[in-house]
Amino acid sequence: MPKVITIASQKGGVGKTTTASNLASGLALRGKQVVVVDLDPQGQVAITLGLSPEPGVFNLMVGGLLLNQVLRASGRPNLWLVPGDKRTGTAQIVLQAEGHSITQAVRESFIAPWNGQPDFVIFDTAPSVGGFQEAALAVADLVIIPAATDHLALFGVKGLVETLASLVKSGQWRGQALALPTFYDEVTRQSQLSLKSLITQLEQVHFPVLTPIHRATALREATAEGKAIFEYAPTSRAAQEYAALIWKVLEEV
Repeated sequence: MPKVITIASQKGGVGKTTTASNLASGLALRGKQVVVVDLDPQGQVAITLGLSPEPGVFNLMVGGLLLNQVLRASGRPNLWLVPGDKRTGTAQIVLQAEGHSITQAVRESFIAPWNGQPDFVIFDTAPSVGGFQEAALAVADLVIIPAATDHLALFGVKGLVETLASLVKSGQWRGQALALPTFYDEVTRQSQLSLKSLITQLEQVHFPVLTPIHRATALREATAEGKAIFEYAPTSRAAQEYAALIWKVLEEV
């Protein structure tokens, strides 16, 4: 069975999709077979990889198509995508209205069908609480929590930690979690204070805080070009920082 990594936050604009696409690309460059599943109705993982959003999640989960019919090649070795779009939200509504277990549906749709491959399934999730996000957390071996180093982002981390605690209490999750500070700028006092607050907050629940990803023009430009940072600016500080994340993931799972 593949190892499952879920990228999640309960606040938008924290670098969640950037992290999902760069993590997936970096693992693929290291010879790992990787499938990214876009459970966010914004469908932006496809855009970051130079593809177009499609209702792949909807078509698989409620439209009757098979996984191999919605799987898309990324144009890169070892990396595939199950794209999403605004109909992903409709899929969640339909499954809930029909009384299905969202967690079971996610497991059966995206994890159970594989026989030996891939090495990793990576879920990108919407910041909304419950539904697909909670299901993707429940099935994860590793949860990565991007947290922008600003005051408001800390509330999103707090909410996600509470969700994970609830899943642990109910016996639905026994994985690991790592926090990834993003948009860090060491010259600003607010960024420094937010990083310290994040570390303090997560020490209480024994979630390690990783080396921050600095605010970088190269990351925005790479997204606009539909490229991973390793393709767009392989020698940049941002590429080095995401490479450190990849090595940490390989150590953990």
